[in-house]
Amino acid sequence: MERYQFYYSSTELEKVLLDIEKKFSVKFSYVDEILKNKQVSLFKRKYSLEEISSEIENQTQLKIIKIDNRFYSLVKNEEEKTIKTTYIEEVLIEGFLAQGINKTSEKFTIYPQKVETLPGVTDADVLLALQQLPGVKSPNETASGLHVRGGTSDQNLVLWDGIRLYHPGHLFGMISGINPSISQSVNFYNKAVNPKFGERISSIIDIKSSDKITDDFQGNAGINALNVDVDIKAPIVKNKLGIQIAARKSFTEWLQSATFNQLEDKVFQNTIFNDFGNQNKFQFQDFSTKLNFKPSENSTISLSGIYIDNDLKYSNKTHNNSTENQQMNISNYGFSINWNQKYSSKFNQKVLFFYSNYDFDYERKEQFSTSEFEAYKKINRITDSGFEANFNYLMNSKFNLDFGYQLFGNDVSHLFNSFNQDIGVVLSLKQAYNINHVGYSYLKFDNKKWMINSGFRYSNFRENGSILEPRVLVQRRFSKEFIWQISYEKRSQILSQIRENTINDLSLENYVWALSDKSNYPIQKANHFNSGIIYKKNDWLLDLDIYHKQIDGITSSTFGFSNQNVTTIYKGNGFTNGLDFLLQKTGKTWSTWMTYTFQDSQNRFETINNHNYFQINSNVKHALSLSFNKKWQHYSLAVGWFLHTGKPYSLLDENEEAIALNSRTLAAYHRFDISGFYQFLNKKDKNFKVGFSIYNCYNNRTIISKEFERKFSDFGDFNTPRYDVRNYYSLGITPNVFVRMSF
Repeated sequence: MERYQFYYSSTELEKVLLDIEKKFSVKFSYVDEILKNKQVSLFKRKYSLEEISSEIENQTQLKIIKIDNRFYSLVKNEEEKTIKTTYIEEVLIEGFLAQGINKTSEKFTIYPQKVETLPGVTDADVLLALQQLPGVKSPNETASGLHVRGGTSDQNLVLWDGIRLYHPGHLFGMISGINPSISQSVNFYNKAVNPKFGERISSIIDIKSSDKITDDFQGNAGINALNVDVDIKAPIVKNKLGIQIAARKSFTEWLQSATFNQLEDKVFQNTIFNDFGNQNKFQFQDFSTKLNFKPSENSTISLSGIYIDNDLKYSNKTHNNSTENQQMNISNYGFSINWNQKYSSKFNQKVLFFYSNYDFDYERKEQFSTSEFEAYKKINRITDSGFEANFNYLMNSKFNLDFGYQLFGNDVSHLFNSFNQDIGVVLSLKQAYNINHVGYSYLKFDNKKWMINSGFRYSNFRENGSILEPRVLVQRRFSKEFIWQISYEKRSQILSQIRENTINDLSLENYVWALSDKSNYPIQKANHFNSGIIYKKNDWLLDLDIYHKQIDGITSSTFGFSNQNVTTIYKGNGFTNGLDFLLQKTGKTWSTWMTYTFQDSQNRFETINNHNYFQINSNVKHALSLSFNKKWQHYSLAVGWFLHTGKPYSLLDENEEAIALNSRTLAAYHRFDISGFYQFLNKKDKNFKVGFSIYNCYNNRTIISKEFERKFSDFGDFNTPRYDVRNYYSLGITPNVFVRMSF
């Protein structure tokens, strides 16, 4: 019988449980609320798992229930009868990269407020934290522009309490649009996705805010070089009704810090926007609220709402002394109702109603006199609403069944309009609707050595027919240390971004969301194949995945060229072959890891490049990171070095015509990041810390993208395309500081 030495003096129970999990390689599940004010004291000696469990039970008046040899549940004594049949998803890896990041068979789970410092990440930014994972890259250095295993950013479904987010970023995606002060968990799926998730062919980012009803008033507030934020939780009716309110507001419209100036230089390069302050303003804000209601022990109901907003106002004098005003607003808001009902220890349901709205409004107006002007307007709107009913039936300790029904409705429109004081011309106008009925089923089998998850998702679109998406995951546990997985899945996507083909001086946001139709934009379909191993022993971890993805239904009009005024749409298909690798060593107060990703993503189109494959614009073949995290006393520090090969680009011949699509590669990109904080106070209900981050410490400015803008100097340019080259550089050294406190 294994025995390990423990010693505690009035130590928080949560800390004791973490130590036991690490020593005995077990896992406890519990509701956070029951651990409140529970402490444990133990004499210094060696204990078996049974002995230390008995001490915890005696000192806390709680009950430890054994699920199997690895999983245990900590409950109140009266809950013992019902907990034994609860299905628990096995955590394969705790502390993946850092504490607060776990990996299961199907997903990664990140608890932002529990994550230790990650290099270059300031104050628990949800989307920047995801970029630390193997296979998740942002070739354009934005937080929201995530490219997962060869996918584009619009192929990621971002959910917040079931609400669809189409612009989950601020400052043109440079930081996350999700308030870091909110108590929330982030489930990230990049393979073997449960059939209850669809709508995108690359990844799922499922963010869930806390359902906990606090016993007393609690708050969490912070400030950094860009914004201030606050999160407040309060009970309304004890143990029955509680509310959470969170808000974040930039001060960039009043004060331009060094952090903002660096982000501004990166975001607005190759544009006229270079003088903020005075009448030129950029600002952002986000708000969220959640009402949690617990009418009975087996029922919970929550009402959630979120609002994300970005505003740009810019005015300048042109060469002919006219005044040009540009305004842009990007907002994403929505609400959801979640109802969870447990009918018995084996059967429960989850019901979701949601509504989401995305608005993009841009206007450029050049005023020549009080009565003469020329203007251009772009509008892109999405309205989503839907209903989901999910049911879970625990047949026995080995079989668990998920099944359900979903109803989605999409209303997508865009308008490009050019007008002056006399006349208006509609350059492009389209509105499309979709209704989608979905049925799905997922059977999970687990007998300790083998785990097999298999099921399907069946979608029936009003205008685009039906699609069947089979999905299967097989896992074999050869030993406590060695695990092997293989999976296959099919996914589809009916809503995606396309590059606009009308003139827009604001080149930062030159994509529009469009709905698939039967003519120009087919449904995107992808087949994913994945196989990998996990080996963990003596604080060492090796995680290796190889994958192949096939994609059909790709559309493009540019291939990286700004083909303004050209409306040709090309249809094609593509593939991605890749490998994700992680090697990690963890000590008591430190951890170090290396990640490596290989990716080969190529597309082909019927009338382009002789129907031969060529690299996609965002293909980064090799990416390497080396990171180290150390914690001692009240300090925590993380450093990381990141290297990846450059993106591909095309060549221009002596006549300024494009040749050899994406046949050349930009120079390699590398940077060194550092983050840290000092914890002044760290108690259950009070916390105060200050921290910093420095992104790209040695200020390496590298060309990360080449764009080719179509010339129209004379009539011949309409028949024979010619281009100008625009270089886009990486973000320079960017410091940030923060102060955070809870009360």
